[in-house]
Amino acid sequence: MKKTLILVVDRDDDFGAKGGVETPVIGIDACAAAATALGVADPEDSDTNALFAAMNIYREMEKDGEPAGSFEVALICGDQKVGYKSDGKLVDELDEVLEKVGPNRAILVGDGAEDEYVYPIISSRVSIDSVRKVYVKQSPGVEGTFYILQKIFADPQKRERFLAPISWIIILISEIYIAAGILTADDMSDFFISSTTLFISLAIGVMLVLYSYNVGDRVRRVKDRWVGMARRGSVTIIFTIGGLAVMAIGLIFGFISLSDYYTTRTLQRLALLVYNALWPVLFGIIIILVGSLLDRYMNAHVIKYRFITNFLDVIAVGMLITGALDFVNSNLGLAYTSITVIAFEIAGGFILSVAALVLQHSVNKDMGIREEEEIADEVL
Repeated sequence: MKKTLILVVDRDDDFGAKGGVETPVIGIDACAAAATALGVADPEDSDTNALFAAMNIYREMEKDGEPAGSFEVALICGDQKVGYKSDGKLVDELDEVLEKVGPNRAILVGDGAEDEYVYPIISSRVSIDSVRKVYVKQSPGVEGTFYILQKIFADPQKRERFLAPISWIIILISEIYIAAGILTADDMSDFFISSTTLFISLAIGVMLVLYSYNVGDRVRRVKDRWVGMARRGSVTIIFTIGGLAVMAIGLIFGFISLSDYYTTRTLQRLALLVYNALWPVLFGIIIILVGSLLDRYMNAHVIKYRFITNFLDVIAVGMLITGALDFVNSNLGLAYTSITVIAFEIAGGFILSVAALVLQHSVNKDMGIREEEEIADEVL
């Protein structure tokens, strides 16, 4: 006798995070309790309706006279951190359900939000004969539309998924027009006055990005982490302050050095500013990296290769930008640099960046081998 599994998948674990439900859940009574728990915790969550729809299919199969024991309903959940972590948890729970129920086929029930991501996971282990997507009915009026948008943007994951791309498009378009205006403007004051709309659009895009990625909460977490580091006397704070000071001095030096050259062309002034401030800013970044390296070594007595690769990346970026600026300044008539020096700077930047990539790849490979050996030891 073939057995059918009516399966509901909650990839972001709303049942566990909101309703406190322990998964996997198997059986009509257990699923009813899980649906009630999430419904009480968040009456507007669509995952509740998906589970109720699965239970409805279960009742319909009973009414249709399907043999008792030939069908079962179950719920599996992933993790709030959607990605490899949640999918790994889904696989573990799915294997547990398949072992206990032993189905020959499955009916997959979902709310349509992320079904395309879980299809391959489920179908690789059991044949999916039917898929049912559940859509919650909403008011067709304008108020209902605003209400739906409000609920979407209240969810950090949905806000980041839908609002962030729009924000970046606004920022990108604004920056392109602003950069084009700066490079072609003869008088910067006239440009800023005539480009008010562009700067307003850029500000709106930045605010939307901050809102999309929940930057306020992230900043508070960073602040709390830094307060904790200050209380335990971490050297990272001292090096970070010193690095930021060096970066600020570099920028100030870059602005002051503009007075040594007479030019009204915006492109020339921008190239001189970046050229004179580049290495002080990069040196400030290196100071911050050294502080993180020392703090890590003093607390854990380990040195991460990531710090070395980051250091190489910073030097590589500096050499590449320096070579490009030397070439630009030579063509603009601001300074002369031989083509040999320019080629050496650019080639050195590429070599250092490749060395950083090779080092990171070898480190990742060694870590993977060690993890496999540890797993093998645990199995044995």
